Amino acid sequence: ATMAYVSRINEIAAHSPHLLLAHQYTRYLGDLFGGQMMGGMATRSLDLKDGKGVAFYEFESIPNAKEYITGWYQRLNDLDLT
Repeated sequence: ATMAYVSRINEIAAHSPHLLLAHQYTRYLGDLFGGQMMGGMATRSLDLKDGKGVAFYEFESIPNAKEYITGWYQRLNDLDLT
């Protein structure tokens, strides 16, 4: 399934890259922003220790989610899509 997903992303990137904007917004920014809340809630409500069970919601290469999201929106607004 992962190989098919990556193949499809590469295909769209090559032919219609603008279509990936909505995908990135819902898939990645949703996971990043919403994941911060979901990971915290799961950790507290399930009494998880040492980040166990919430690795999906951890984005180690993004030290500041708010700055990343703000920058992403700025770059989106700067795109010439006409």
